[in-house]
Amino acid sequence: MVAVPEKRSGAVAYEELTPNQRMTNRFHLACLATLIPYHQRPAALEAWLDIDPALFFMGFDPPAPVVESVLRLGGTRLRAALAHTVGDDGTQRALFDLDESEVDSALLGNHRLGYETLCLLRVRDPIAGATSRSYHQGHHRRALFSNDADLAAAALLDLRGEHPPTARATAWETVRAAGGTARVRELAGLLPGRGGPTDADTDVVAACAEADPEPFLDCAAERRLGTGALLRRLRAAHRPDSPPWKVQQVMRSILKEPYRIDWRLVAAARLGGRLPRTAAEVLRSRPECPPEVAVVLRTGRPAVPGRPLPPPAREAEARQPPRRPSSHWVPPWQPPGDTGPFGDTAASALQALRTMAVVYDAHRDPEAPHLGHLSAVLERGQLSAAETVPLMRPASLLTSWVGQHSGWADVSRAAWSGRSALHVETAALLARWSNGGVPAEWWAALLPRLWHFPGTLPELLTEVSGPSGSSGSHSDGPERHGSKEAADLPRY
Repeated sequence: MVAVPEKRSGAVAYEELTPNQRMTNRFHLACLATLIPYHQRPAALEAWLDIDPALFFMGFDPPAPVVESVLRLGGTRLRAALAHTVGDDGTQRALFDLDESEVDSALLGNHRLGYETLCLLRVRDPIAGATSRSYHQGHHRRALFSNDADLAAAALLDLRGEHPPTARATAWETVRAAGGTARVRELAGLLPGRGGPTDADTDVVAACAEADPEPFLDCAAERRLGTGALLRRLRAAHRPDSPPWKVQQVMRSILKEPYRIDWRLVAAARLGGRLPRTAAEVLRSRPECPPEVAVVLRTGRPAVPGRPLPPPAREAEARQPPRRPSSHWVPPWQPPGDTGPFGDTAASALQALRTMAVVYDAHRDPEAPHLGHLSAVLERGQLSAAETVPLMRPASLLTSWVGQHSGWADVSRAAWSGRSALHVETAALLARWSNGGVPAEWWAALLPRLWHFPGTLPELLTEVSGPSGSSGSHSDGPERHGSKEAADLPRY
């Protein structure tokens, strides 16, 4: 045993873990939190957060019961820790609806932040959104092309990233259409000075300096969004060293941008030989291309009087994003399987539980009893869950198997299963132990012990709540109480 100063045992023991071990330990803690009584769950999470500030960083979101308790009962610090890592769109929106500045800052630092929540945060605090660490160039580009004037204005304050030349010009036009010249002038005065504004911003700032900026703003928009700007980009995209299919692909992506196309100027460019043939073919396939212009683009000559014009191109159907159908599937009842080393009687099952550690499946140890054998014992009625929970070891295998997502979901979806019965009894055991509330030191003492504790859950709780658990007089590293079964438990 290694002596550790009082109130530092959990932190010191946790510092000895490698990053991968910490991630595994967080998974086991999240499963255990699902089984803790609802109103005591935030207190346990707060105690663990004191030792591990990245408690919710485990590569996936915590189980739904943990998230729900944090949203409803957790403090600002706990909610901010969740906001910094959560990836679920619904949870991010619920955290945004709390309207807490610390939580908003944590969301803006979350690299898994979804586009919809990011837009809401940008509009709520444009300055914070322009300097957030959760920058995503694709999301920024979507915001610049948005029809929402407030969102476009917030996106203009962020000068990061490389975007098409039409992106910022389109955002300026969106702001101008909604708020007029006064709104454009106000926004131009807020542009950050670092790095210098982009070309589109330069034109707008210069226009706003004029006494009557309207005609200058019109010229600035035409310079970036007009037909001349489109034709220049199409000519630049026509590279002889590139295969034709790639040139067409680039040109089609250019035409997806919101250019203001004057088809008379397009026809004049084709008649004057200033439009590459590939660009003419791509423009002719546009549904909005007039039939008489389509003749010019195809032949290079005006339409012949009296000859019927071709029908307009059919507009491509908008592709609907794929939607996963909602599932109401319930696992069908299966007959109990093989009980393995547990035998066929209650006495043999009790003897196996007292003398053998349970592993996750047969791949861990073909000779040892695994969770499938244990489920069969419960479903055959050889033992009840109340008899099994106090004897099963290691403790982390029990709590993580019944506390992870598929475990607590079985309570409602497969209530007949042995796993569901174990979940209910394990939660009841923890409720009896906590008995309305326990000191924060007891919750903190669970953090360095749970993953590698070799004994049963009652033994773990006794150690935590006894003199050694409350004072933190010792801590055993993972190599001293190794539990390969708990360490290798798959995360679902």
